[in-house]
Amino acid sequence: MAAFALAQQATCPVCRIATVNGAATQPLAPSQHPQSCSTRPGYNGYPIPDPQCTPGAFNPTVPPAVFGDRRFSTKCLRDCASAPAQKHTLYKAYHVSQNPSCELDHLVPLEMGGADSLDNIWPQCGQAPGGKNYKDLKDQVENYLAIEVLLGNMTIDDVRKGIAADWTKYLAAALSFCGAQTCDIGHYRK
Repeated sequence: MAAFALAQQATCPVCRIATVNGAATQPLAPSQHPQSCSTRPGYNGYPIPDPQCTPGAFNPTVPPAVFGDRRFSTKCLRDCASAPAQKHTLYKAYHVSQNPSCELDHLVPLEMGGADSLDNIWPQCGQAPGGKNYKDLKDQVENYLAIEVLLGNMTIDDVRKGIAADWTKYLAAALSFCGAQTCDIGHYRK
């Protein structure tokens, strides 16, 4: 993986913030990338990834000061630490067919400094009761947590570890927060 990251780094888009290295990655725990992975139920029964396959990872060059900067864009992280073809192998590893309810999700989101590496990506599929896709619910959790870090209410380390362990435990707080005020991260960036 490291050789790929170094080779790919030359083709990564240049970030408007010079200190960002799109290929940098630091796993939260060792991953084994086994041939067979499965989701399991999280805190409220919604799916979370197999921690042996997808433990989560972050990009150490994207601290809160960077993702809180209006110049930051996740475009300079995408496809730098892993290629799209590599990512698509995760559908097979997780035994799911790609469909409209699925997306290859960054467990620790890129907008919070998540890495674009295989140990941070999983196919998030399915619908929650009420018809919303899990991926859309997790997006609200991601925005809420990023805002909490930017406001100084949570630390980035706690949020990265927490979302990687079980993103669903933040869902009620995220829905409440996003229902009462804007959940647009751009509104909170400086």
